Formats: sequence, C-alpha cells, structure tokens
Amino acid sequence: MITIEELKPDNFGLAAKWLSRPETNRWLTGDWRGRVATSVIVAMAVRNRKNRFFLVRCSGQACGLTALADIDTTDRTAMLWYALGEHTLSGRGIMLAAVKHLARLSFEHLGLASLYAWVMEDNMPSLGMVQKAGFREAGRIRCAACSAGRQVDRIYFDLLPSELN
Repeated sequence: MITIEELKPDNFGLAAKWLSRPETNRWLTGDWRGRVATSVIVAMAVRNRKNRFFLVRCSGQACGLTALADIDTTDRTAMLWYALGEHTLSGRGIMLAAVKHLARLSFEHLGLASLYAWVMEDNMPSLGMVQKAGFREAGRIRCAACSAGRQVDRIYFDLLPSELN
C-alpha cells in the first residue's frame, strides 16, 4: 500500500540524503541540482508557505518524496514534483500512486484548480509516469535545463481535477 504524509522534522535528514543522490539530484530544479542537501535546507524549504512536502511510504517503509512548490492560493495552482528515494523499489508504480494521491489531495482538500509539472526531455521514466498520472503536455521551453552537460528541453504538463484518473 502506498501512502503519503506531511514530511516531519524526524525525516528531514532522510529527505536530504535522497535529494543529494546524483541519480535523483540530476533531475531536480537548478536550485537543488548539483548541491548537497542538508536537513537544514530541507527544513527551510518545508517552512516556506509556497511549499508542501510529503513523505511517500510503501507498505510502511519510507521510500520517497512528493511535493507541491510555487503554491499560488490566489490563482489556485501549484507545481507538483516527486523523487523516489529508494531506487531498489523503482518500476513498482510507487511514485505514480503517490503523485495521484497528492493530486487528489490538492484538488479535494487544498482547493487547487490546476497542477503542473515539468520533466527534462531525456528523463524517459518520468515522462511516462506523469502521462500515466493523467497530466497532459502543455508545452516546452527549449534548451531550458542542463542534463548530463548538455542543454535539453523542459517539457511542461498540467492536470485539472476532471482529468485525474
């Protein structure tokens, strides 16, 4: 069973460890990419009112993060992002279930009207996952991210409550 819960201080160190791993970190926004995250940095991000971080659990085991960033309560939008921390669990649909949980929570309990996510064009697993979660491609910004030393497109996706599957 996949669950999500608010990220609490006792898990900030674990989240920092996951976000610092090169195989995860390479796909994050430029503010996080190429840097070592610490529990203090995670705490600062969690305290920012524009963010909501959630710990993902699979059968009770902490295994990843999903979060909202750039929450805009006036326009009722936010960016959704995710990171599988325990890569031994990849390919099991854990993050797909977690993203769907967070999208449902965002629409039903937080009152958001639209979510968006972006993926680097060379992150094939993530591209497939956001589409399976019901997100639709909304556009791209060409050469907007540096991946493995080269510029790649950043592809944007959006999701409305009626499209959540």
